[in-house]
Amino acid sequence: MKRTAVLLYPQFSEYELSVALSILMQGDKPIITVGLNNEKIKGESGLSCIADIQISEVNLDEIDSLLLPGCMDIANLINEQK
Repeated sequence: MKRTAVLLYPQFSEYELSVALSILMQGDKPIITVGLNNEKIKGESGLSCIADIQISEVNLDEIDSLLLPGCMDIANLINEQK
């Protein structure tokens, strides 16, 4: 079964992810977390996470959907080319 990729980036909204991830788990949908690099990612409330893979490692043949959590300030991503 293909997976849902979950993009984690600085200041992502943790609370938006909690419900979405719960629904995916209830439906037995596998996920993979994706970071811009291999460094720790801190959400808007301070939760630190490490993604499963970097965005450069994503194999599009293995995913069928992308979950993009919101954030308090999208300026963190405006100039991000990846």
